[in-house]
Amino acid sequence: MKESILKKYFENQIPANELAEDLKDSQQKTGYDTTSVTIESIENGGFEIGKEHLMKLCELYLNEQITSKDLNTIGFALMFSDFFHWDNETKPGEIIGQVISDWDNENIGYDINRKNVELWKKYLDTGNYCLDKNELKQKFRRKGKWKNLYQEIDEILWNDWDPIGINGIAPRDEYQTHTPIIFSLKRKGANEKEIANKLHKIEKETIGVFGSFEHCKKVARKIIELNE
Repeated sequence: MKESILKKYFENQIPANELAEDLKDSQQKTGYDTTSVTIESIENGGFEIGKEHLMKLCELYLNEQITSKDLNTIGFALMFSDFFHWDNETKPGEIIGQVISDWDNENIGYDINRKNVELWKKYLDTGNYCLDKNELKQKFRRKGKWKNLYQEIDEILWNDWDPIGINGIAPRDEYQTHTPIIFSLKRKGANEKEIANKLHKIEKETIGVFGSFEHCKKVARKIIELNE
């Protein structure tokens, strides 16, 4: 993501699709709770964020022109930017800071979904913060369960799948970029064949080895048998 593109969008110099294209692939998931974000900063000058800029982003999301991940990326970019700023000493600035912080902290805060984006938009418009704290309690209970499953899948890929035979001699994170893909399939209820096909496809197209579909089926069976 380029700060210059976001600035141009805020200034109505480019359409929404150019912003969305720039945001694409800015995030790369590296673990259950960890993600790397690539931001190209503007070195000089500054831009003051107003409520209208964040409300404009809410509209983009509600119109399905940007994704939850895109809003999370923008939240991260704004939170740590030296170029974009807002006045935390004023009530409007406090509201702006709260919304940006919420978007930046989706892993430990509110999910970025249609209901919550509508509530953030209302908060920006009226100053009335209506997000449901019970939602966070439920999220943290679910999070612990899914984290265990994620780690179990990661261990299976390292110990059992290991398509290039590097277990014990290469960095432990060698296959961890593939864990989120298999984890997502498991959560969606994919069957053994679907998971095996995805593993074999990763072997051939991403890792660049011939691989073994039969071996992938055995690994997929272990994943299917994991208790959610």
